[in-house]
Amino acid sequence: MQILEKLRNIPGVTVEEVDTALYSISIPLGDGFAGEYAGGLWGDVAITNDSLVLNTTYGDLYGEEEFYFGEGTVLLDYVAGSGLAYTGPLDDLVGERLRAVTGGLLSASGSEQGMQGDDYLSLDVYEEGPAA
Repeated sequence: MQILEKLRNIPGVTVEEVDTALYSISIPLGDGFAGEYAGGLWGDVAITNDSLVLNTTYGDLYGEEEFYFGEGTVLLDYVAGSGLAYTGPLDDLVGERLRAVTGGLLSASGSEQGMQGDDYLSLDVYEEGPAA
């Protein structure tokens, strides 16, 4: 599970074993997110939280001795009347920031399978390559 060691070496990232072969991962995405974002299939978006964190799991999720990332979530403080971040510029920005923070190790995009909530963005998380 080299991916976990690589993630542990990134400043601010936490990796905790929560069960046998199952890990909880928290990745700070930094600041600069608060504001308005036009477009997306679910309308214009406005959030008030400036700092975002991606939370996900990693492990043998399906009991098949194969390791995957689970659903990623980023908590969002939407402004009243805001659309959802899914498929819009904020969704893209979160994915770009994740790639930057992890040195290209991970990527993410809005999850078509995940439930999009009124207080979070659901993401599919992928391992891309070696961290720089």
